[in-house]
Amino acid sequence: MAYAQKEEWHNSCASCCLPFSTCLLSWFCPCMVYGRMRHRVKNGNLNEYSTFNPSCAAFCGLTCLGVGFILPMISRGDMRAKYALKGDACTDCLLACCCAPCDLTQQDKEAEHREGRPLIANAQQPQAHDAMTYQAQSKQAHDRMAYPAQPTQAHNGLASQAQQKHY
Repeated sequence: MAYAQKEEWHNSCASCCLPFSTCLLSWFCPCMVYGRMRHRVKNGNLNEYSTFNPSCAAFCGLTCLGVGFILPMISRGDMRAKYALKGDACTDCLLACCCAPCDLTQQDKEAEHREGRPLIANAQQPQAHDAMTYQAQSKQAHDRMAYPAQPTQAHNGLASQAQQKHY
C-alpha cells in the first residue's frame, strides 16, 4: 500500500502572533478560536457559523474542568489526517498542553489556508447608488470653480479705504 507524502504545516507554531486579532483571541478567549477552526474544518467555510457553537461550548466546559487541552490535541490529529500533515500524537499533546494559544492560532491559520477565506452565502455584488455615481459638471459650474469671482466695485472701494488708513 502506497502512502501519500506528508506535507509541512503552512505556518509554523512559532508564527502565532500574526494575525494579531487571532493571537489575542487565542490568549484571552480560546474557545472562540477553537469553535471557528472546527466549524471551518468540518464545513469547509464559515457559512452559518455562530461565534458560540457546540465546539466552543465543549472547549469552554473542558477548560473549566482543567482538561481544555484535550480538544485541541484531538483536532490537531484530525487536521493532520485530513490534510496529510507532518507530525505525531506526542507533538500534538505537547503543543496542546504547553503552548495552547500558539497551537490554536496555528490550527486556525492552517484551516483558513486549506479551506479558504470566509464566504458569505448568497452574497450579492454591491450596487451603485445615485449618490455614488459620477456626474459630469455643467460648463457653468466648471467655470465658477476654475475662475473665482472678481471683486466688485464696492469691494474695491473698501479695500482702497483700508489701504489709505494704514499709510
